[in-house]
Order: sequence, then structure tokens, then C-alpha cells
Amino acid sequence: MNNNIQKKGGIASFSLYNLAFTVTDLDKSIAWYKDIFGFELVSRVTFKIPSGSAETAIIKAGGMRLELLQVSNAKRIEELFAEAPLHLIPIGNKSIVLQVDDLATASEELEQKGVTFVWRELYIAGDKMLCTMIQDVDGNKINIFQTNTIIGG
Repeated sequence: MNNNIQKKGGIASFSLYNLAFTVTDLDKSIAWYKDIFGFELVSRVTFKIPSGSAETAIIKAGGMRLELLQVSNAKRIEELFAEAPLHLIPIGNKSIVLQVDDLATASEELEQKGVTFVWRELYIAGDKMLCTMIQDVDGNKINIFQTNTIIGG
């Protein structure tokens, strides 16, 4: 019997299911992610939470799922939405990070769709990572890297 064979169960079998965040208007956010990135609605459910209820939508595109949550008593914590790079200071989620093959083309497409840019085609981390950062309808940051500019990536 070979004792070197390990079972692929439990924690060793993990994979990313989705990213989740609260939004102010679920319908508006679903429409924005569909219009900008082509996300499609997978499911939409309302469930009870101690302070009332939450409505959630799972959307999917590019092999990734986002869970958008709308809660009646949601509270915006302004420090999490500070201008870059001050948004890095508070502990918590910072941005969704995507990658593309051609950032100039992606940035042009985003401009044509009227997105709000934080910056456009900027090298960060010295001259190692070319990226464009945009904001969704709630100010959540989305950083888009060009794949061939990341050293060791």
C-alpha cells in the first residue's frame, strides 16, 4: 500500500466559489456588471437575517461569480472607499482584480461604456504592473492588470 497518496478532501479540495459584497441597489448593480463586463444573472434569492432580510444575486462571467447583496440597513464605511492609495489603509476588502491581454483596448472599451476611472493604464509597483482601475456604481474598486507586464506572473 502506498502511503504517499493523499486524499483530495476537506481543506485540500478548496477552490474559489464567489466574491460577495453589499450594494445599495441590486437591480442597478446587476445591470452595471452586465453592461460593463457581460455578467449574466445565475440566481436571485431573498433570505432572513437578524436585522430583517437580504436580497442576493449571483452573477457570472469570465469563469467567475460575484454575489451582490442588498440589505435594507446597509451602512457605507467611507474609509473603505477613500481615494487610492488611501483605500489601502483600512482592514478589509480592497478591490476586485481582473486581468486582460490588452489593457489599452480594454481601457478604451471601458471609456466608451462611460465608466468612472480611478486611473488609466498606470504602472504600479515601480514599473512592473500595468493596470487600469475603475469604480462600479457604488464606488467599489475594480483593478484590471495587463497579464504580460506582471513579473513572475
